[in-house]
Order: sequence, then structure tokens, then C-alpha cells
Amino acid sequence: MLPLFNQVVIVGPGLIGGSFGMAARVGRLAGCVVGVGHRAASLEEAQRLGALDAFTLDGAEAVAQADLVLLATGLGTLCSQVSDLLPRMKPGAILTDVGSVKGCVCRAAEEAARAAPFNKLPSTALRADRAGGGALFVGGHPLAGSEQRGIAAAKADLFRGALCILTPSPATDPHGEALRRVRALWEAVGCAVREMPAEQHDRLLAQVSHLPHAAASCLLNCVSDEALAVAARGFMDTTRIASGDASLWRDICMANREALAPTLRAMAEELARFAQALETSDAQTVLNRLLRAKERRDRRNG
Repeated sequence: MLPLFNQVVIVGPGLIGGSFGMAARVGRLAGCVVGVGHRAASLEEAQRLGALDAFTLDGAEAVAQADLVLLATGLGTLCSQVSDLLPRMKPGAILTDVGSVKGCVCRAAEEAARAAPFNKLPSTALRADRAGGGALFVGGHPLAGSEQRGIAAAKADLFRGALCILTPSPATDPHGEALRRVRALWEAVGCAVREMPAEQHDRLLAQVSHLPHAAASCLLNCVSDEALAVAARGFMDTTRIASGDASLWRDICMANREALAPTLRAMAEELARFAQALETSDAQTVLNRLLRAKERRDRRNG
């Protein structure tokens, strides 16, 4: 079977990027997987663990030769990297990412695409050039991973059975060819793929990913050391995700603050209703809130 891409470059081969590289190499989805980073020691480790065929500290040179570039760095640098790398890529190449907030990243890609040299041509030439393939962008977010971080936690089957959300934009992939190829790649590593606008992605992930992390952190900050000393498995399971990298989650929360803040307010209102029911000895309301939550959880699992 021919590879889906000749040369894939992974910028930031840690947990997600490294797992992607492992899966791509095991599945022979790329002719060559090249890692880009700042530390040779980390890249050497990624190669030793089977995530890379080769690596370089010269990102500009690697990106210029790539057929597909996967940005797997933190949100603190992701937008600036999109803006910097997209104009450096060859016509027909594809830039994608794994960021857990999509609006800011997709806007950066659209601005970079508009500023690219092939977008400054007259309209007829622009259409012809686009048809031939300027470098294109497809936003992506595989919902996989753990509270662990780094290449040591990477594994080739990390994405098996996971959902990957793609957020295509007509401004960065006008013909849909890049979307088709990126979808095929994520499906090949084991993901189910859904497509939606970036704004919808950020609104939904604020509720089911970013809110739980913030809630787990707040829960830990609310209990006393005395209580924490007797916490059993239920509490520790509930708050497991609070062990995630704090700097990484700061960047996620700040990047999606417009969607996350009102979601946190809604949770605060739910907690206030529960507290009021307890204060007024309203056992029926307490039961109703618990039953509603149980039914929704059971229905989702069913």
C-alpha cells in the first residue's frame, strides 16, 4: 500500500505528536516521519521509541520539504506557529494541528492564507493558483490523551476508538481536498472523524472538556487537607484530570475563555440551586437533580 503522504513533519513530538508518529510509522502512512523541536535529546528519545524516522532542529527547512505538517505544540505558541509556517510551505502541502481550541488557530490560518503570495494575484490567477494548490490548512483536534505528558507516555494505539474533530474553513481549504486527505489520515490511525465549524467545536469542548478540568481543579481547591487525607477512589477518580499540566491548561482556558466563562457560570448556578435545596430541606429537588444527572449519564453510556 502506498503511503498517504511522502514526508510528514511533526512539530512537537510529545504525547500526541509522538503517538501520531508511532501510529503513522506502524501503519506505513508516511514515507518518512520527521520530528521538529528545540531539544535534540528529546527528539533522539522520540526516534528511539519509534515515533520518528529522522529529526531536525531546523524547522523552516523541514517544513519547506513537507507534504503534511502536524503542529502538536501547546496553545501558547500554536497560533504564532501557524502564521509563521503556513507561508513557508510548498504548494499543495497541508498544515494541520491538534489544538484543543480551534477558533483562534483557524483565524490565524485564514489570516496567513490571505497574506500568502499566491493570494495577492489577480482573481483569475488566484483561482488557477489555488486549483494547483497553495499550502492549505485544516484544523484538527483528536480527543485522546491523558494527564501525562511527553514522549515517554506516547503509544501507537492512543487514537484507536477516539474521536477526532476537524474544523475545515473555505478560506484555507476551498476545494476540500486537504480535508479529505486529513480525514483519511486520522481514520487510518484509528479515529472516528466529525466535522464542524471552529466556533461550534469551542462551545462544545468548553462544556465537556474544559469545564470538567476547571471543575476538578476547583473541587480540589475546595477540600481541606484533613479531608483529602481520607479521600477514597471515587474522589481521586473524579479529580484525576486535575493532575494535568497546569501551564498547558492555563493556555487552553484562556484561549477558550469566551466559551468557558459562561459555562462555568452555568455550573455555579446549578451548584447554587443544589445548595439552596439543601438549605431549605427540599429533598425532592435534591432527588430530581441527582436523578436527572444519572439518567443523562446512563443514556450517554447506553
